[in-house]
Amino acid sequence: MALLAGAQTVHKMSKPAGKAAVEIITEQPEGNVVAYSRSGEYMTASLYGYDATQQTGQMKITYAPDGKTVYLLDPLAYGEGTGVWVQGELSDDGSTITVPLGQYVAYNEEYSYGLILAWGQNSLIDLGDDFYWMDFTPDEGVEAVTYAVDATTGVITLVGSEGDASADYPNNVLAHGLAGVWSDDNSLATIEWGTTYTPLSEAVAAVPANPEALEFFDCGDESGYTRFDFNINLQDVDGNELHADKVTYSIYTDQDQLFTFDAATYGAGNGFDQDMTEIPYGFSGEDFYLRRVYFYRTNSGDNPLLTWRIGIQTHYTVDGVRNSSDIVYLEVIPSAIEDVNAGKTIASERYYNMAGQEIANPSGFAIKVTRYTDGTTSTTKVVK
Repeated sequence: MALLAGAQTVHKMSKPAGKAAVEIITEQPEGNVVAYSRSGEYMTASLYGYDATQQTGQMKITYAPDGKTVYLLDPLAYGEGTGVWVQGELSDDGSTITVPLGQYVAYNEEYSYGLILAWGQNSLIDLGDDFYWMDFTPDEGVEAVTYAVDATTGVITLVGSEGDASADYPNNVLAHGLAGVWSDDNSLATIEWGTTYTPLSEAVAAVPANPEALEFFDCGDESGYTRFDFNINLQDVDGNELHADKVTYSIYTDQDQLFTFDAATYGAGNGFDQDMTEIPYGFSGEDFYLRRVYFYRTNSGDNPLLTWRIGIQTHYTVDGVRNSSDIVYLEVIPSAIEDVNAGKTIASERYYNMAGQEIANPSGFAIKVTRYTDGTTSTTKVVK
């Protein structure tokens, strides 16, 4: 049960004691792997509210050599990028896939709880003044979810779900379908309906569409909470679907400076032992999420992460051919740069246009790079 205050949702996160660890499948099982694009609708509930929207992204199914066992990667849109496989079974005639409920699609070892598959419906109890109680009621006796497989197109469709994300608030979150509930208290995290998996065509070389640079937050110190939010478009410039496992991205700062996630700083917590400048789509760790990365850097001090902007570029590599999007930047207000450089002696000042070309007589918007006698520099946006 979750309390909705306007659009605010509460979920407790206490740490249970003495619970055994849960086995989840994170390695790709043996078999033939088919990639699918995902569509449909879903609702999420969290500490920060709830949202009903369209499913996007991709998933994979591994068809085991026995011709019967299948494994679905991240079956919930909510869990895309988690990297967990759940087991199911293909019918003898190949017309349906059944996936047993109760399987974990995510698990937190530190707190001994996770997200498990369930089937049922959610409901709202109106408390007045835009406050609601949200309940999730599992369907008694339902032990597995069923998907229908179209023999001609290969399209896979969730059977028996319904809802309408375009309905008026708060009914836009009411649905009957496949859910993810927290194992510690059975409260609802997500429910989805109308889910359809469409096989992707064979991967061919293409130029990826531009990503989106969404938000930047500087924590002001080296604690690792400086973050960059973005969205990677899994389509090419002509609107064709890309294969997610062939997509990578890079982060840039200021004048197209490629950022390196060095193994000494980021490797231990994120599972890599070599410096990375290209991050695979969906790569996860302590500091990497599907649409967010964290930095152990700040804009303050003599070695700022950035001085005025941060950007992202996506790459798509097929059969050795690598194409890249534009670098899409988000302009960021410098953090305490003036205070840091107060009292320093200026050695030189140079100006650049927005394309990074040096200009002698700036007019309009320009980038001023100031070098100090102690060897440090600062970069600011100016209007001349």
